[in-house]
Amino acid sequence: MTVQERTAATGSADGGWLAELRADWQRQLDATPAPTGQEEEWRRTTLDGLPWDAPQAEPAGAEFMLPEHVAAAGVVFTDLATAARELPELVGRYLGKRHTIDSHAHFWARAHAQWRSGTFLYVPRGVTVDVTLVARISLGQREAAFHPITLVVAEEGSTVTLLEDIHSADGVAAWFGGISDVVAGQGARVRYASLQRLGDAAWNVGAQRVEVGQDAEVTTLNAEVGSAITKLGVDVRMSGKGGTSRLLGLLAAGGSQHIDINSVQDLIGSHTTSDLLYLSALYDEARAAFYGVTRVRKEAKGTSSYQECRNLLLSPKAGAEPIPVLEIETNDILRCGHGATAGAIDPTQLFYAQTRGLPADEAERMIVRGFFEQVVAQVPSETIRQAVLGALAGRIGSDLDAEAAA
Repeated sequence: MTVQERTAATGSADGGWLAELRADWQRQLDATPAPTGQEEEWRRTTLDGLPWDAPQAEPAGAEFMLPEHVAAAGVVFTDLATAARELPELVGRYLGKRHTIDSHAHFWARAHAQWRSGTFLYVPRGVTVDVTLVARISLGQREAAFHPITLVVAEEGSTVTLLEDIHSADGVAAWFGGISDVVAGQGARVRYASLQRLGDAAWNVGAQRVEVGQDAEVTTLNAEVGSAITKLGVDVRMSGKGGTSRLLGLLAAGGSQHIDINSVQDLIGSHTTSDLLYLSALYDEARAAFYGVTRVRKEAKGTSSYQECRNLLLSPKAGAEPIPVLEIETNDILRCGHGATAGAIDPTQLFYAQTRGLPADEAERMIVRGFFEQVVAQVPSETIRQAVLGALAGRIGSDLDAEAAA
């Protein structure tokens, strides 16, 4: 396979239409205050120490790999600044047209007003992309603020899989304030994975929005491994009749890491299905919080939804706070429920593994791996599975490392 590797352009993309769009979002930013900490979604995470005044910067490197046969089918996969400059009519049709959940509206507006780079993926109607597209973003060594936008558009009947791999160096107090906007048209099939491997001093405060059209299927995976503090808002709008969404999450944290996820599954169209599964393994003094809302609108008939958040506490000082919320406005539903747990490894499981000759640390790794396999097994892309396993290996141990290298 011949692969073209595109390095992101760093020049300004501002034209007349884009300058107006930025100005409009700046007005919205000015009118949308940052969270105070009193909001239910923000009670578990403080923004004290967030580098609000850090200089704006572009990533040190951004790489987009697009096979020639995929490009020949009309697929566009490049830096957002390049796309806005070279394809203004196409980008202008989708960029900045949507809003997100109130809890993260400030950061959504900030990214739209201040972005300098990002990822743009466009798949024309009826096109099937038969490989996993990969964007690798490196923030480098700068203590700066990065607010990139990822815009994914899959037109009617198209199919695509995207992995974004985002990383930075340890010891650098950067702020990654990226947002993702995924639009799946009628009958589209989209798989989007974000692998966050930021350094141990970085902040990760951003948002993700997914629009699921009629009969479309969207699977998202958020693998949160790095950063000092992560606060992510995940907003899934089931607007089209018969749409399906699957929200997957893997959180592996140690030291004093803090990861806080807010999700909203908003079922608007009838006969839609939305299931969420987030799993975390927490070491040392790491903490995870999850506040998830499933909202079934009055006009949504015959829907099915579930949210499940499970946390393994691998240290007496680790902690988790999963909070599921259901808001059901109709009695015409097929299913709507939730499950949430937080606790240590079952001693019986650990004992059984050790009776098979495994030392305690290897037995623990095997159990954690089996725990995460509930999500990994649902990822159809081998490229994504191997990238995620490799990232998890740094936290969990050599068993995953060996498999990732195999």
